[in-house]
Amino acid sequence: MIRKLAVASLLLLPLTAFANEPQCKFNEPRDLKLDLAGAKAVVFEVNQHDLVLQAGPGTAQLGGRACASNADWLRQLTVTQQKVGDKLVVRLQREGRSLSMSGNSYAYLDLRGTVPDTILVQMKVGSGDASVTGAHSLSADVGSGDIKLENIKGLVTAAVGSGDVTLDGAGALNVLSVGSGDFKARNVRGDAKVGTIGSGDFELDTVGGNVEIGVVGSGDTDVRQAKGNVRVGTVGSGDTELRDIGGSVTVDRHGSGDVTVRDVGGDLRVANSGSGDIRHSNVRGRVELPRGK
Repeated sequence: MIRKLAVASLLLLPLTAFANEPQCKFNEPRDLKLDLAGAKAVVFEVNQHDLVLQAGPGTAQLGGRACASNADWLRQLTVTQQKVGDKLVVRLQREGRSLSMSGNSYAYLDLRGTVPDTILVQMKVGSGDASVTGAHSLSADVGSGDIKLENIKGLVTAAVGSGDVTLDGAGALNVLSVGSGDFKARNVRGDAKVGTIGSGDFELDTVGGNVEIGVVGSGDTDVRQAKGNVRVGTVGSGDTELRDIGGSVTVDRHGSGDVTVRDVGGDLRVANSGSGDIRHSNVRGRVELPRGK
């Protein structure tokens, strides 16, 4: 579960407070002052660890703890930084992983910190959990872990595997792909663009601009309260629901999934349709459907 405590409070907590939590039998402090001089972006390789970031003015730094079920494993848990071109790469990692770990064994980093709100933040999350609040702009590559994003000023770009992404507040949204995980977003001030949705679910609530979705596979898609137009390229076997759309709705290709459209300020047009149902209500413009629909 992504930790929801405020970053400032977490930085002040002593390690003895953390030690009473489950799965932290042995612990050591970890801290790092980030060297962002000349950097245009900061990349966090979170991997299987946990990271909470707050963007704002002040010092850029990380702090927290290393936790392990075996005291000898603590030294393997490191947090490092390296300049790569115009980026600062920060790595949370476990070095020299032991092959003797059992199901009850663990070793991980639990960090929180601050970054400037004037720089691009790039998150690479494996199986861990991450949270970012207030960043200037952000990109996220999520594997099987979870990430929570709040109040991102500019563009959010994301690709998701089997993990989950929750977004509340962004200037614009570009989702490259959603695999078997879930993506839930709300309060996008500009346009929202989605490439492909596999077997996972995609939810989008309150968009100030247009919405464009390339391919919906077997997952479900729910878009509501979009001020602009909504266009869906292909709907496969998943269900798609579009409601409270200020502009027009266009579906280029429709397969075996169901399409439900409600409360549309403009037109509704479905170009090609398969065996799935098309349901619509309260469309104030023209309705153009394939014959038989």
